[in-house]
Amino acid sequence: MPIHKLTKLDYANILHFYKQKIPSSNRILKLHAEHLLGEKLCRCIKKLGPTNEARSIGICTKTVINNKGYKRGTFSCKNKPHVTLTRANNRKTVKRR
Repeated sequence: MPIHKLTKLDYANILHFYKQKIPSSNRILKLHAEHLLGEKLCRCIKKLGPTNEARSIGICTKTVINNKGYKRGTFSCKNKPHVTLTRANNRKTVKRR
């Protein structure tokens, strides 16, 4: 299955949703968006408790990431929280004439 990377507009939409400034640099835009969603994901996992971590990861992934139309890749909550994202929609958009 091919991996569908996020575009600059996707990362800008994430920052706009959380009312953050949108930087002009593509690299910084991506870092800020992934760091922001990583923090949200890690806070949610810690809030649900360490008793059943796998279950809390699934619940938080669905609410924080999947409901926005993205898929979660690798993530880390140690040091700087971050998450890698891909598009959940595998269909390509086709312009009709």
